Amino acid sequence: MNKRILFVLLTLTTLAGHAQQRTDSVHVAHYDINLSVTDFTSKVIDGYTDISVVAKVGNLTQVRLDLMVLTVDSVTVNQNPATFMHSGENLRVNVPSLQIGDTALVRVYYHGSPAHDGYFGGFYFNGGYAYNVGVALSDIPHSYGRCWYPCLDEFTDKSSYSFHIRTLGNHRAVCNGLLTDSLNMSDGTRLWTWQLDEVIPAYLVSMAVGNYLCYADTFQGIEATIPINIYASPQVYPNIGASFVHLKDILRNYEKYFGPYRWPRVGYVCVGMTGGAMEHATNIALPNAAVNGTLAYEHTIMHELFHHWFGDLITCEHPEEMWINEGFADYSEALVEEWLYNTETTDAYAEHIRNEHITTLQNIAKQDEGLYALDNVPQDQTYGMHSYQKGGQVIHTLRYYMGDSLFFSSLSQLLNHFAYQNVNSEEFFSYLSQVSGMNLMNFYEDWIHQPGFLDFDVEKLQSHGCGIYTVLIRQKGYGTEHSGNQVPVDVTFVSQDMEFYTHEKQMITGDSTELLLFAPFQPAFVILDRNGKLSDATIDVTKKVTTTGNISFADASCSAQINQLSDTVLIHVEHHYVAPDAPNPLPEGYYHYSGTHYWTVNYAGAAPDGNWKFRLVRANGQPDADLFANDNTFDNLKLMYRPDGHSAWSPIAYTRTGSPYNSTIITTDMLPGQYCFAMAEKEVSVNALDATSFKLFPNPANSTITLCSDVTKADKAVIFDSLGHKIKTVKIHSNVQAIDINNLSTGNYLIVLYHKGKSVSRKMFVKA
Repeated sequence: MNKRILFVLLTLTTLAGHAQQRTDSVHVAHYDINLSVTDFTSKVIDGYTDISVVAKVGNLTQVRLDLMVLTVDSVTVNQNPATFMHSGENLRVNVPSLQIGDTALVRVYYHGSPAHDGYFGGFYFNGGYAYNVGVALSDIPHSYGRCWYPCLDEFTDKSSYSFHIRTLGNHRAVCNGLLTDSLNMSDGTRLWTWQLDEVIPAYLVSMAVGNYLCYADTFQGIEATIPINIYASPQVYPNIGASFVHLKDILRNYEKYFGPYRWPRVGYVCVGMTGGAMEHATNIALPNAAVNGTLAYEHTIMHELFHHWFGDLITCEHPEEMWINEGFADYSEALVEEWLYNTETTDAYAEHIRNEHITTLQNIAKQDEGLYALDNVPQDQTYGMHSYQKGGQVIHTLRYYMGDSLFFSSLSQLLNHFAYQNVNSEEFFSYLSQVSGMNLMNFYEDWIHQPGFLDFDVEKLQSHGCGIYTVLIRQKGYGTEHSGNQVPVDVTFVSQDMEFYTHEKQMITGDSTELLLFAPFQPAFVILDRNGKLSDATIDVTKKVTTTGNISFADASCSAQINQLSDTVLIHVEHHYVAPDAPNPLPEGYYHYSGTHYWTVNYAGAAPDGNWKFRLVRANGQPDADLFANDNTFDNLKLMYRPDGHSAWSPIAYTRTGSPYNSTIITTDMLPGQYCFAMAEKEVSVNALDATSFKLFPNPANSTITLCSDVTKADKAVIFDSLGHKIKTVKIHSNVQAIDINNLSTGNYLIVLYHKGKSVSRKMFVKA
């Protein structure tokens, strides 16, 4: 389901009695939906549904179904009148005692105006058309079969379907499966019969009624000749050929790489929704606007089709792991780019992945109100960026881990093994590991089972002569819970002559990894994951520059002002969405470093003369908002620099332009290295501290440290840890004063003396 324009704050509504365990006791084998959809004035449907119930436990005496808003007129069980209770969305039907494997035919007669979700999903009357959309965005559970027929509205219960839909004489009914009959009735109405033998959950069931024309074609699949039926209004019908011009090409590729299309037809129906689309099995609902005679919505058309492998054929076991459905469908959009639009000079696939990576990293935490593990996304964020974009990005990363041959062949086997079933994330990777012969459980733990994004940075490059270098790689994380294990990272050496030499898939484990690698030249710097194969926490940009002026690296939130340049320069900028390493010890006067991001900038070729310009955005939800807590202002802001990740941070001069909430921080030169923002203490310039002196002993100290100072020049002492967190405040009442440090952890600390609220001096000490 493609609803990327539909992200909103979803209302979490708890619906009693929708526990997943219900499917442990009862299963619906088949639904036979019999409805009249002829009243477009009152917007009413009426009829009955036969429900073939199978007991999965002994002594089953009641079946609980889901049905909302509509009125139940009567119920029979095995053609005998039955007692029932319909309260809210729960329809409880009493049945004769059933033992394991026993079946009962429950018939529910009902009528009324069906419901639709407050934002997206449900059953709609729109002009002369009526149709359903099988999921709800703002209602929970999201599966929304219950809005128009009585059902067991669970992802995990899959059934076959028959439909008998009575329409006005000039209307068609379009449902899942194959049209098996249409009959002109004596009252001028028509009865349409559809049959779907393949099993699907309730949310994939579809019906559309209206004045539809049928665009018919066939596709020669791997295993069968498959009919193609695209239903549209007379106004939309002429646009079908142009908007679906690549349909068969993409079908061939989907089958080639993921196995045969296993459904009786390829079907779409164009409906009056204003946005989004829905992957109803064999009857995909598209908005009329998507079929406009152009390829503007080609990604949507193919995204929904790919659900017939991921989502329809195999379905996520829990809505919290919707990445299995939507992540793969999102990733299919990149595959469409690769198969249709890659050329010798344009890598459309890589560009699609890169653009989505940037958008995801910059917006996901704000859009989805947090960072979550892909197999545990809250249901109020089911249809957010985690399930779609991050899911697609992680699948791109999985393809890199496995390589194309194993990636496609293993997924094809998985789809075959779990066809028409549900699968959870751990089962997914366990089976994929089994058939590929490649242990992917580390991948599962690092990219699926924990929140956030892994990040990698070169901390140090050291030569040993004869072209051998140690590359020290530091691993960090944006919202992660642990470091990655055996993560394959491409390591690229860049020469001063702008040549590249890459060692592919170097394994990185833990916080720090040392690699001993060969380079055929003296490297100017090193790039990690140069071609964007990992969905990590870094946005990087590389440009060859031949002219002076302002060079934008907008994706990385910075630019370079080049004032003088003798020849071509290769500039590489990395914007890391992780906190910079805390300096140890802290530079005097600094107590708070950015907790969200820093930059690494390097160049090769001609040495440019100019300035770096870094963007600072302090509005709520933006990267630099944390710096301005506790009444900090731009008077406290400092720009910190270090030549590499192995060095200590130090302040450098800068100027600032722009608004208070969207500023540009401009350096005085173009030093290569790392840059970040920090806050200095109030009232004090770090270069102009008062000369108040004091002694501190012993240092290192174990349980107590003694402070010798002038009580007339210092009235308070504050201890900060190496990350700049305030740990302890002590009032100074004598010139010699003992301070208890028993509760401090082993490490480095800074003690700052204040007089009348003004910082006057500081020293480092070590807790042993």
